[in-house]
Amino acid sequence: MEAEELLRDYQRNRAELEEREDTVKRYMRNGQDYTQDIFFQVRQLLRKRGTSVESIMETQRELQRNEDHYLEELAQERKELMLQQEEVEQFYRKKRQELK
Repeated sequence: MEAEELLRDYQRNRAELEEREDTVKRYMRNGQDYTQDIFFQVRQLLRKRGTSVESIMETQRELQRNEDHYLEELAQERKELMLQQEEVEQFYRKKRQELK
């Protein structure tokens, strides 16, 4: 493998992984925004129905647990992508050294 080809492969792999990481970050932000919107809508709806404060709080806690689980899964995906980026970096450095 030539140095130029190695560099192109590295840059392509790195760009792909960074794009995937950006997607995960976007999902995290969108999920948080969505949850906040749902919190607001649920509170409004439950208040209009005359639901007790305790019921509203329990609903909010359940929504928060769902958001936490969602964000935890995305954080794990992001961590895996970062590990893959490190592996790509290490592979590139190793192969570059071999070419010298």
